[in-house]
Amino acid sequence: MSSTTPPRPLPVDSRAPGSGLVLAGERDPAVVAFEVELVDFFVEAASLLGVPKSVAAIYGIVFASPVPLSFAEIEDRLDISKGSVSAGLKVLREVGALKEVSKETDRTGLFEPDMEMRQLIAHFIEQRLQTQFDSGKGRLNSLAKSVPGRNGQAEVLRNRVKKLQTWHGKAGALLPLAKTFLKLG
Repeated sequence: MSSTTPPRPLPVDSRAPGSGLVLAGERDPAVVAFEVELVDFFVEAASLLGVPKSVAAIYGIVFASPVPLSFAEIEDRLDISKGSVSAGLKVLREVGALKEVSKETDRTGLFEPDMEMRQLIAHFIEQRLQTQFDSGKGRLNSLAKSVPGRNGQAEVLRNRVKKLQTWHGKAGALLPLAKTFLKLG
């Protein structure tokens, strides 16, 4: 193929390499490759935070688009169900990661990323980390009371649980600092 020959469109049902979530369709392979990289980036980051792949993929595909995308366009670009797209869009709007925009000539809702990532991170800290922290504190207290054994082995386990409680307390002290930091930006 010469350098002046335009790229051949991929079959409509083909998946782009990578996470397997991006559908290539008949779009420019360079655009698809860019989308795959961004979607994979967000999916990997989201997995650390316990965010579903589908939610991360939706955010990634919208982030990768220079123009707002409709529900149908998001659905056409990702190998996830219509229900997952709907649920994912709802979650992303609720946490402030996506905003819905529309054109006067189009009644279809269009979505674009909210570039103010502080809101998304602050929401995550408020909802996920604080909840996990509170739950973890109770679980560690229960563990401290239920250490099995009677001799030196029980003492070893009590010391380990106590160390976990100390680490947990230090991590909890970082939550207010993180919240304050996010408000400064």
